Amino acid sequence: MNSPDAQRPHPPQHGAILVKVGGSIQDNPAQMKAIAADIAELARRGHGVIVVHGGGKAISAAMTAAGLQARFVLGQRYTDEATLSIVERVLCGEVNAQLAGDITHGGARAEPMTTLNRPVLYARRAGATDKEGAHHDLGLVGRVTRVDTDPLAQSIAGGAVPVIAPVALDEATPPPHAKLNVNADLVAGQVAQWEGVDTFILVSDTAGVRVDGTNYAATLTVAQCEDLKARAVIDGGMIPKIDACLMALAKNPFRRVCITDGRATHGLLSAAVGDDFPGTRIVR
Repeated sequence: MNSPDAQRPHPPQHGAILVKVGGSIQDNPAQMKAIAADIAELARRGHGVIVVHGGGKAISAAMTAAGLQARFVLGQRYTDEATLSIVERVLCGEVNAQLAGDITHGGARAEPMTTLNRPVLYARRAGATDKEGAHHDLGLVGRVTRVDTDPLAQSIAGGAVPVIAPVALDEATPPPHAKLNVNADLVAGQVAQWEGVDTFILVSDTAGVRVDGTNYAATLTVAQCEDLKARAVIDGGMIPKIDACLMALAKNPFRRVCITDGRATHGLLSAAVGDDFPGTRIVR
């Protein structure tokens, strides 16, 4: 008789490529189709691929249309029940479906994994702490505590591309779980800690990590990233992106961790499998 572990799906034999897509490129349908085509091409080449996406601007637009005022605390969206309903509808029902459709149109089979159909993210409520150490409530916002990797392994083994939306089930509530809004960059950092992933490509609307007023680094070490954060050279929306990269490097012997420019032609493809790409590589 097989043991329970023997019946569990195993991680890909050759590590998967985790792609996180975010930033203003998500507002450009042509750029998103080009990124989806790169994702599909990686899958056609035999790579296991997992996708995590954001969608903050789409949420803000939907809130405005609903007559709701967006509120941000320390750069993060305060989420009440009305906001969470919009977040789930937009991220899971619209943005995720569109991206999955673009990947499928590009020639690979995409499988949406959201709280509306196949949840894989579990979280607990978490606020934010300012520079003085004071805690601030963010409402129904969480930090991912667990990723159910079985569906990811099953999807990849079946030749599909799992596409994850950043809404999680609340582990602190009984089934059917309440839901929490979670930061997409940090979701990607958590998924990157799975042993089935060995490459993490963060695709955004930036030419990499800026190290001064005009220059972007081709390569940064973990220590250099920490120093740039401490000196506030890395700030704002770049902080969770760097944190996600550091989360990945802390757990896995990664072959490649990169932040690349999604506006560049084949920026994702070149970052995933090439040595010359528009962006920054993060190394130990």
